[in-house]
Amino acid sequence: MNAPRSYSTPVAALAGLVMAFILLPVAFIALYAFNESGYLRLPPQGLTFHWFANFFAIARFRAALEASLIVSAVVAPACLLIAVPAALALARYRFPGRDAINALIMSPLVVPGVVIGISFLSLSARVGTGLGLVPIIVAMTCFAFPFAVRALAANLHGLDPRLEEAARNLGASRFNAFLFVTLPQLRPGLLAGGIFVFVEAIDNFSIAVFLTNARITTLPVESYSYIRDFDDPTVAAMAVLLMSLSAVLVFAIDRLVGLDRFLELK
Repeated sequence: MNAPRSYSTPVAALAGLVMAFILLPVAFIALYAFNESGYLRLPPQGLTFHWFANFFAIARFRAALEASLIVSAVVAPACLLIAVPAALALARYRFPGRDAINALIMSPLVVPGVVIGISFLSLSARVGTGLGLVPIIVAMTCFAFPFAVRALAANLHGLDPRLEEAARNLGASRFNAFLFVTLPQLRPGLLAGGIFVFVEAIDNFSIAVFLTNARITTLPVESYSYIRDFDDPTVAAMAVLLMSLSAVLVFAIDRLVGLDRFLELK
């Protein structure tokens, strides 16, 4: 076993300063969300939950939240259904073009979301589907699909394929061996992938902004529209809620699969 690496004091101090710089805006957003006044004052003159209640009291935010939840609830299982065979092929088999297919599947992770949004806007105009829930769901499925593949592939790398082979030697078909032996062991990867896809689908702005219309809009797009007309901490309260949700779900992924395994697809 390799000994844990040690870092010098200057390196640790620099890392601490970088993390503080990254997290400083989050702290300001949290202070703004709980601030009693309608604008940020330091130190805060009082703390309140008024802006959180105001978020749920505004009809446009409730409608956007409903649309975002619908998109996430459809995109997450759709991505998992496609990701299971894709991850199985990438993790278990060697075939010509495997690296190219892997790079193609992972390409949405490196392509800017604005490019994907404009591409699906052009596609929707070409096929005549218009804007709304269906184009958003299709675009988000394509964009979030690699997250599910990564989680499942990381899970598959930790499984022993001999268990499935033993089931087949005992008379089970290839499908039954996968269904009753391998698939139950993929539960952590399915949960982790589903959580990551859900988070990506519910808070994506760069793609959804091109595909919403006057009747259907998602929460990030609606919050952008709101801050153009109003200057109060309501959107900051929404951001705190989304950040809290993301933190809880990422912690769940770390407990289920491990972020180090999720981020490394070998």
